Amino acid sequence: MSASQNNQYLLEIGTEELPLEFLLSAPTELIDNVRAALDAQALAYGDLKVYVTPRRLALVIPDLPELQEARTQTTKGPPIRVALDASGNPTPAGLGFARKLGVEFSQLVQETIEGETYMVLHQTLPGRATQEMLAELLPGIVLSLSGSHFMAWGNNTVRFSRPIRWLVSLWNQTHLPLTIGPVASGVESRGHRVLAQAPVRITSVLEYVSLLEKEGAVMVDQCLRREIIWKELQECAAAVGGQVIPNEDLLETVTMLVEHPSVVRGGFEPRFLEIPEEVTTTVMTAHQKYFAVRDAKGELMPCFMTISNGRKEAASIIAHGNEKVLTARLEDARFFFTEDQKIPLEGRLEALKGITFQKGLGSMYEKTRRLEKLALQVAQALGQKDAQQAETARAALLAKADLVTGMVFEFTELQGVMGRKYATIGGEPKAVSDAIYEHYLPRFPGDEIAQSPVGIAVSLADKIDTIVAVFSQKNAKLPSGSKDPLGLRRMAGGIIQTVLENRLEIDLLALMRFAYQRLAEGKAAADALLPEKAPEKSDQKPGQKPKADPFQDEATTIELVNTFILQRLRGWLLEQDNRYDIIDAVLEAGCEPLSDVVDVLARIQQLKTLTLNGEQLKQVYEPANRIYKILGANYNSAAQVSEIQSGAFRDPSENALFESVKALDAGNFGKDYAGLNARLIELSAPVESFFEKVMVNDPDDTVRKNRYNLLSVLNRFYLQLACFSKLVV
Repeated sequence: MSASQNNQYLLEIGTEELPLEFLLSAPTELIDNVRAALDAQALAYGDLKVYVTPRRLALVIPDLPELQEARTQTTKGPPIRVALDASGNPTPAGLGFARKLGVEFSQLVQETIEGETYMVLHQTLPGRATQEMLAELLPGIVLSLSGSHFMAWGNNTVRFSRPIRWLVSLWNQTHLPLTIGPVASGVESRGHRVLAQAPVRITSVLEYVSLLEKEGAVMVDQCLRREIIWKELQECAAAVGGQVIPNEDLLETVTMLVEHPSVVRGGFEPRFLEIPEEVTTTVMTAHQKYFAVRDAKGELMPCFMTISNGRKEAASIIAHGNEKVLTARLEDARFFFTEDQKIPLEGRLEALKGITFQKGLGSMYEKTRRLEKLALQVAQALGQKDAQQAETARAALLAKADLVTGMVFEFTELQGVMGRKYATIGGEPKAVSDAIYEHYLPRFPGDEIAQSPVGIAVSLADKIDTIVAVFSQKNAKLPSGSKDPLGLRRMAGGIIQTVLENRLEIDLLALMRFAYQRLAEGKAAADALLPEKAPEKSDQKPGQKPKADPFQDEATTIELVNTFILQRLRGWLLEQDNRYDIIDAVLEAGCEPLSDVVDVLARIQQLKTLTLNGEQLKQVYEPANRIYKILGANYNSAAQVSEIQSGAFRDPSENALFESVKALDAGNFGKDYAGLNARLIELSAPVESFFEKVMVNDPDDTVRKNRYNLLSVLNRFYLQLACFSKLVV
């Protein structure tokens, strides 16, 4: 590409107030899409920049050339066996290809691609004006941005996150006309709704940011807004002898919700500090988007800070209004906290019958009873002693009871948090109280995981029960694309993360089957309680097919769940910087990965070590791959050393390999993959000698079958480590 001429382009899309989710996702998506479009056109450009405020999305493309470079375009046509007849003359297919491209057949050339010769056209395309290309490309890119609840406005069919009200399109200092939907571009932007209501004329791309701030009272650079907000928050907290409690998500949120930020400090009555801190901070941060403050001792202070989008001189009025709102919310929380303590968690279990777990899957009470049994099964699988098993069963019984408390009903974010608090107040053991909180972990990517033995058991049981229950339905709300209405991906990831980070040797497949069986038992018990319908009162019409059972059978359900969780396992392993082919080699080695996920990690680590040594890798990879391919459908996974007949050997190399295999079989390596790997390296020589001197597919059925059994036993040892044919070597 030719050197750029330092041309700058600006596109500002002005809208009604945009939703937070769109503001958070649009910058990355817009940059990715613009970059892909410019790259596809071989158009040079500098570092793209996207600015966002509640009312605008702005794109700046620096270092653009005046003209796109001339480039060669290659178009592959039909193979010559189709394009030419036996005499070498063009066929209708060949002529049609040339006509489609608007050229003579004589301009086509023959070119061999991957072993096949095709008719090909090489064309030199002249470069187009960059401004012309931008005007064509950008409207479609803008309207292709994704998000939920997009809307049309007026009489238009164009849809966007919010109605588009103005466009600024500028090439250096000159207007570059373009249209997006019903809106034509100009050079006038709009400032802050209150502080600068007059239009702001943008005269230069380079002055865009400064002009909006100076004349429009809009700080358009979100990175700068974030820095200023955080700096002012710290200064404001320090002024009262405190420190602002960091909250990255909240900081990102308030940054996106203002154009002209200023920090306002308010306070609340100290009596509200008697409420659990988790409640107070949740009310402030999650519900009111306030920042909380701690003193030098780490204690919560009776003050808060909010981010205003208006005049600083109105700070006292803004603070007073927010104080009234917060006081009302804290009064509610204080009332709920007092009232909730009148009924212990166990006394709330019956009320869970009034909460539906999932449509078609019974109540939260029924789930609790399943959870109690499954958590106990997990505890036993983890080797918990009787006393700890009793704590696990108790925690599982009480885990969902806080869902029917007033506090959690009003502040759903506090589920688990209040369960732990009320369990502690009620005198439950610490292990039980902590497990009630931990069983919801992790709540989001990067969150902590359950680490106490009781918490781990209840956490795994809860997630497994939910996933199996949902997948047991034929019309379940399963994850698709970016949608996951029930949070199943998060739960599956939580299972993997909890098992691997705690190094738990546990059979997840067995637990899935146990969960399904408890679900089936509950369904059968519920069906048994239904009154029998007399045949004459049946609601089935004559000739109508009976209603299909909405539940999947066990085998189908477990297969679906297994595949789903394996996808999350593969994703987690990729996030840990493991090569995709090493992951595939281990996961597809013929065993069930979910029966021991920690073992999967151990084999991946061994394979990574092996791939760092080219010579050793060759000594294992080549014989393993050759044996795997020769066996194909003849691989007998059940073959045993005792079934191999030494009397059927025809060559000394067979006996030598057999002796090596017998020694390998007697090695009892278990999970000593380094030891197994070392022995497989030693097998390289006898395997190579075997293939040099023996034809596996011998005409004699007995000899051939015997050789297949020998190789099958050996192949099984390679597969204990990995399916080496999946490696990219």
